[in-house]
Order: sequence, then structure tokens, then C-alpha cells
Amino acid sequence: MQWTAALARTVVARIAPEELPAFDVLAAPYLTGADASTDGGRLEFGVLEAVATITPVVTLVSASVTAALLRGAEGELEQLGGRATRGLFGALRRRREPAPPASAPVEFSREQLARVREVAVARAEALGVTFPLAATIADAVVGALLLDREPER
Repeated sequence: MQWTAALARTVVARIAPEELPAFDVLAAPYLTGADASTDGGRLEFGVLEAVATITPVVTLVSASVTAALLRGAEGELEQLGGRATRGLFGALRRRREPAPPASAPVEFSREQLARVREVAVARAEALGVTFPLAATIADAVVGALLLDREPER
């Protein structure tokens, strides 16, 4: 949850900095048990229109992205490793959240960044966001991963 929150805060800082003072309050309900599936439903009862904030959507999109990154890292390491690696990532999977980034910058391939963008757009649209806003959120997520090696805290 810590990495999801940090990524979401970084994205909100880029596309809706006016929401930063209320970020913790707006994001909290979506960080507790956030559904990271890319095929999840829309936000209920017009939350976007009623609240008029982007933080809840960004938080849920960030949860989907961190889950996708974890699944990707798990797959790559399982190919290299065997039983010990599967056991380690089995424990991480049960936590459903990747560890915070290490001090060394993480390098992403073009393909990985394209996949992250696809996941982010799909999740935002599944939440009822229009494509232009979904694309903006996705671009900010990719930018945060690419440029900000470690999300703001």
C-alpha cells in the first residue's frame, strides 16, 4: 500500500496539485483494500461527479499498476529462479503490494512502460473516466515511473 500511495501522490501532484492538501483523506478509503484488478467496476453512485476530485481514480489506477508491476517482476524472476524465487514471490503475492523501490533506480523497457500505460488507461476507463482523462492519468503514471525513479512521499 505504501508504494501505491506514493505513486498516486506523485501522479496527483502532476495533474491535480490543488488536491494534495486533501490527498490523505481522499485516498484513504481507496487504499484500504483497493481493488487492483483491471476489470473492476466503476466508482459507485457517481463519485467522480459528486466529489469532483481525481485522487480516488488515481489511487485505484496506481493500485492496478503496482499489481501489474509485481506480476511482471514475479514472472521474470520465476524464469530465472526456481523454487526459492517462487516461494519468495508467493509471500509477496499474499501481501499484494510490492516492496518500496530500492535506492538503485529501476529501469523499465519501452514494452514495460507501454504495458503500464495500457493497464492505467484500461483501469481508469473501467472506473468511468473518459479516454482523454484516462490517457492523462496513464501518461502521468508512466512519467512518475520513468522520471521520478522514486515516487514522492
